[in-house]
Amino acid sequence: MIGISSFAYHDLSLGEALQNIEHVVNCAEIFSEGRHDLFRQDEIAFSYDLKYTVHAPSTDLNLASIREPIRNAALQLVEDMAGVCNEIDAEVMVVHPGYFPFAYDRDFAFNAFQKSLPVLERIGEDAGVRICVENMPKWECFLFRKPDFEIGANDFVLDIGHANTMGNLEAFLEREISHFHIHDNHGDNDEHLPPGEGNIDFSAIQGLLRQNNSIKIIENKSAEDALQSISALKNMGIK
Repeated sequence: MIGISSFAYHDLSLGEALQNIEHVVNCAEIFSEGRHDLFRQDEIAFSYDLKYTVHAPSTDLNLASIREPIRNAALQLVEDMAGVCNEIDAEVMVVHPGYFPFAYDRDFAFNAFQKSLPVLERIGEDAGVRICVENMPKWECFLFRKPDFEIGANDFVLDIGHANTMGNLEAFLEREISHFHIHDNHGDNDEHLPPGEGNIDFSAIQGLLRQNNSIKIIENKSAEDALQSISALKNMGIK
């Protein structure tokens, strides 16, 4: 199944975004930030005939915080969002693994995230939601930029564009993938372009995308790019 991230409609209200998505596909990933913050307006989701996945907030939420009160607060936010996912029948919730401010804090952040992993597993089990941890792009402050990173028993969402900025997409394809974020770039910046507008060889992975039954979320910056992405995937036989 192909879905569209509400981020492509970030300048619209959540209701307007979902209405636009509903006219194109049967699935929406609500990026719970800004005008689409589900903590403020989760009831809007019930007005549309869509299957939902949710991208948990990424601002003010750091599951790898080296400050224990902040890390615990982030886990509480994830738990609260998992409850919202349960209410709107979203079976997948995407989370970022976290970040660190200075290079010498990396090991402390890694250890902090490892402490968060079993809590994420428990949250997912309690809420009946698959928590999928997302690989990050080429920014030094992020954890999980390489495929050997440990995420415990949690599921993995492959962000194809993020992996391309790191030059390790092929290695990430060897992991078990439960969810996809699809967009393109030229290998340096996280541009979120439609497939075919960057340098990712989608012809080399279209077979995997067709065969894998996981939800595939188009993650672009505009409605126009999202429509172009839908067309590109359909031309590859991906539905």
